[in-house]
Amino acid sequence: MNLQDIGAGKIIGSMIPEASDDIRLRIGNVMEAIGRVKIKEIDEEMERIGLTEAQVRVLLYILQNGGGFDREITARELEERFRVSNPTMSGILKRLEKKEFIERFPGSFDKRNKQIRIKGDREGLYRMIRNRTDQEKRIAFAGFTREELEKLLELLIRLYQNMENVGNEE
Repeated sequence: MNLQDIGAGKIIGSMIPEASDDIRLRIGNVMEAIGRVKIKEIDEEMERIGLTEAQVRVLLYILQNGGGFDREITARELEERFRVSNPTMSGILKRLEKKEFIERFPGSFDKRNKQIRIKGDREGLYRMIRNRTDQEKRIAFAGFTREELEKLLELLIRLYQNMENVGNEE
């Protein structure tokens, strides 16, 4: 598969013909295309069990971080972790609660602050989600050497840090 196959060449060419040699623009377009492919595949798979990609990410975080048994997890923590607004996280949690994946209950330290935990078979849900994400990672990183993956991680961390600092330059 090449850039033309994922439409990046068409996007670049239609936006600014002179920019076709701008490597940063090409990288951005490839990253967007990767994001669209990933979301599409996850959505199709999870739709069969009634979950969206955002709901899966929230469930996985709760499962990996205690989910109310080892430590208390709040909606506020999830909002900060996923960088979403209170109404957005509230909607995700309401839908997960309605589908009976989670339950909310008063916190042990502050009764007004609802805690969130997985409802039902935690281990089965975790295995199902992990199997799907592990399969996705195997496909995505097939053919990469350990050294290539380490370099890719290093570069992506730098990219993230740059994006994180947008607007903070002095």
